[in-house]
Order: sequence, then C-alpha cells, then structure tokens
Amino acid sequence: MNKESHIIQAVEVSAKALLSTIPIGGPLISAVWDSVKDNAIQKRLDDWRQKIEERLSTIESSLESVGKNESFATAIISATEIAIRVGEDKKREYLANAVVNSLETDLNENVQIIFMAFIAKYSIWHIQILDYFRNPRAKGADASSYMAGSPKTPLFVVYPEFESNSAIVDKIVTDLYTDGLLNTQNLNVSMTPSGMVDSRTTALGNQFLDYIIDAESIVYKE
Repeated sequence: MNKESHIIQAVEVSAKALLSTIPIGGPLISAVWDSVKDNAIQKRLDDWRQKIEERLSTIESSLESVGKNESFATAIISATEIAIRVGEDKKREYLANAVVNSLETDLNENVQIIFMAFIAKYSIWHIQILDYFRNPRAKGADASSYMAGSPKTPLFVVYPEFESNSAIVDKIVTDLYTDGLLNTQNLNVSMTPSGMVDSRTTALGNQFLDYIIDAESIVYKE
C-alpha cells in the first residue's frame, strides 16, 4: 500500500459528510457501515432491550432458573438476532412476547425455532391477517351486514388499507396457507354470510399466534 492509500484509509469521516465526498476503495463502505451501527442498529438494540426488560420484570422466577431454561436460551438468542435485522417496532414486540412465552410453553424447541423464522420472514400484514382470520367476528366482522360474498369483503371493512392491496392480500393468504397456518388458500369465492366471517386458522396457526401475542399480561412463577 502506497503513502497516498495510507492517508486515505486514515481519514476520519464526519457523520454529516456527503457520501459523494468520501473516497471509495474502503473508506466509503466502512463509513456507511459505522453509521448504520451507530444509528439504526443501536436504536433497534435499545428498543429490543427495553421490550425484553419490561416483560422479564414481571417474571417471578430466579435468575438461575431462567438462565438454565434451554427453551428460553434458544428463544432469546434467535429473537435477538432477528430483532437486529428488522426495522418494524411491532415485530420486536412479537419477538419479545415469544421469548417470555418460551419460559413455560410446551411447544417443541424445533417448533419454536420455526415460529421465530415465521416472525422474521412475515410482514406485519401477514400476522395481522392471520390474527384477523382466527376470529373475524371478534375483530368486528358482522355477518348480518351481507347476503353473500367473499371473506375478503368483511376483511376490507375491518382493515380498509387492504382493499387497495387486494393482490398482496391474496399473496399473503397463499403464504400462510403454504406454511400451514390458514386452512384456506383462495378467498376469492362467494359464500354465505356466516362463511364470510368464519375462522380460517389451523391449529398450528393458533399456536403461532398464542406464542407471539399477549405475553404482557402473563406472570410466571417457579
């Protein structure tokens, strides 16, 4: 490496520097990565720590007991890796719930790993739609409002933002069906009012939702 290269590598890049002014060949990508670590990743880690601590503070178990729990160890390691990769705050909530639920779940550890992978790959819309179809009536879907139609019609009433993204909803439903979480692959069919608002989640889908939702109200004891 020549003297000029040494000088370039030694340049300290200001956080406010324009990318176009940073030398390429190493300094540019290093500066960008440092900025990502100092900002986005650190923000995600701080948010993750807060969510985990809020939930762990409700647990009436000893530190040793928690530390020896293999299911919990697998869950928190997997969840922390995912929490750093995802930008959505809601996903970190699901991950934190899953970690706390891992302390007393009877789910096989392999199933928990699969559920963590679902959180990582699914969008918030995937989980929102799955949760809706567990009990559409509980979400506000009203069979008395219809003579007949597609299950998507009451879904769009409850979540109007999905109506302009109907093709995306179809893709999400196919994803959930393929993974065994929904028992219906095609919502574009006409059925009775009762059928329009029936539950469409499988037992596996319900297990997944139970694993990632509503951990805040649970207090664990040894």
